[in-house]
Amino acid sequence: MRTITTHLQTMILMVLFAFAAVQQADASAKAGEASVYEGSTVTISLADAYKRTLMRSTGVTYQWYSENNSYATVTGSTRYNATVKGIRVTSSCKVYFKCSYFIDGFFRTMDFYYTITVKSTTVSVTRVMLSQSSISLKEGNTYQLSASVYPTNATNKNVNWSSSNTTVATVSNGFVSARSAGTATITCRAADGSGKYATCKVHVEPATIYVSSIALNKTSASLYVGETTQLSASVSPSSATDKSVGWTSDNTSVATVSGGGLVTAKSVGTATITCKAKDGSGKKATCFISVKKEDVEPTAITLSTSKVSLAEGETLQLIATVSPSDAVDKVVTWISDNRVVATVDDNGLVTAKSAGTANIIATTSNNLAAVCRVTVKEESTGEPTQWAGHYKVASSHVESNPTREYIDGFEMTITEKDGIYYITSMFGDDLMTCNDGGFKLYDNGDGTATIDVSYYNILKYTDDDSPLYAIYVFDEAVDDWVDSWTLKMNEDGTISVGDFYVAAFTWVEDEEAWKNGQLEALYYRMTATIDNASGMSEVVVAEESPDIHIENGTIKLDGAAHVAVYKDNGMMVFSGKTNSVDNLPKGLYIVRIGTQSKKILIK
Repeated sequence: MRTITTHLQTMILMVLFAFAAVQQADASAKAGEASVYEGSTVTISLADAYKRTLMRSTGVTYQWYSENNSYATVTGSTRYNATVKGIRVTSSCKVYFKCSYFIDGFFRTMDFYYTITVKSTTVSVTRVMLSQSSISLKEGNTYQLSASVYPTNATNKNVNWSSSNTTVATVSNGFVSARSAGTATITCRAADGSGKYATCKVHVEPATIYVSSIALNKTSASLYVGETTQLSASVSPSSATDKSVGWTSDNTSVATVSGGGLVTAKSVGTATITCKAKDGSGKKATCFISVKKEDVEPTAITLSTSKVSLAEGETLQLIATVSPSDAVDKVVTWISDNRVVATVDDNGLVTAKSAGTANIIATTSNNLAAVCRVTVKEESTGEPTQWAGHYKVASSHVESNPTREYIDGFEMTITEKDGIYYITSMFGDDLMTCNDGGFKLYDNGDGTATIDVSYYNILKYTDDDSPLYAIYVFDEAVDDWVDSWTLKMNEDGTISVGDFYVAAFTWVEDEEAWKNGQLEALYYRMTATIDNASGMSEVVVAEESPDIHIENGTIKLDGAAHVAVYKDNGMMVFSGKTNSVDNLPKGLYIVRIGTQSKKILIK
């Protein structure tokens, strides 16, 4: 039985080989191409997909062979690749791969060829290129030219350099030396005899004689503001190619200089005037300028606040500003006109002594004065009020071009610290960062507390690129801004909160100051209720205000009423009982009638 099986397999293989022979007669498929130099070898390989097929196959037979061994011959092979040696130059010689195999029970064949190009071992230069086609040099200067030879596999890539006029320029290995004024052509020629070359035109200019030194007619000068002085420069050597100079001042706010060296004193201080050669030599000379001014006396003195309320024993640091900033004598003398009520030390530190009023006076050497009125409140003898708690505030408000969102209802937190109460948050803003722990309450002992908004008034600050928000209080009785903001504890545990404005300021980088304040919102008729499970107490609905009509700059009411009219910056323009307010300029206004407010526009 084994013998019969063996014969059967042999017959099948013979049939298959015969079939393979027939397949070889068919046209082979091109599998790739390769290049090889005469006498060298190159390896060609089957594609990965065919390698993986043969790895899974059995009964594999294969053959690699050249169609013409006089051009290229196969010197070694494996199932997956062959080594081909270049014999003689040719543009095309086919190397075949033929294979038969069994895979998954089926007989298969492969029939490919690779095109082999045999190149000469000698590669001639086809092109020479230089890094520059023309250059300009001064006498005595040098320049390095570089050459590129193509093709990159040229057998001989050496080049020879020459100059058409060695009295003007010489060259060695591409290094050009300028000898004298004129023109010359530098030639770079391939050394393999191919005749390929490239040229660079060299223009040589006479040598530059640089400035060696500069001397000024003055090395220092003292001027008064507004005076001038003429500087002049002597340039050496006299044969310098370019003798022009430039003038600069390192402090133009103190002294400026013209293109001709005329110095003008602008303000008190010092400046250095520099005269520098323009020929690139870097040579320069300087003159030190000192600008002074006749003694300037103070013209004004201001204090950080003009009025303040303090409790007995409390202190306040006053800051005096003397103008102008360049005044020679800025010494300030501090005086209290009632030392029983308040004293002040030589640095402006005020100490409240007893109830009453005192004027703190700051004077300059030329008898200018500024005054801060200090009111000292008698130490409370009444029962202190418990202010601490988290409150919900019901209110009414009007807006004027707001930069943030304002709502009638907001939250407020009052916190106790060492027996002193502070408003630590409002509108969701943390008040502690910029206000020494928050808005400090001064308990008056009668169920009221005041806050000094000349000091504790910053609502929100994030950075100098965003607005700063602050509280301001306006008193209609005195028709002016005031420093005190009042809270009153009611019998039902609610707090009546005094009216206030919210102002927004922008940071002016050049002046390093918050400026351009705009009143954004007016809050009034506020009641703060302790936050509990029942929520905010019901707020009484405000009475309806008379209808307002606007005609030709006049506010008209349906009937007579007590009216207060404010510009949108908070300044009052009218107060009294009337049925019309006449002759109002164009702009935004806030009209208050009783407890109601309304924003209007006069066109």
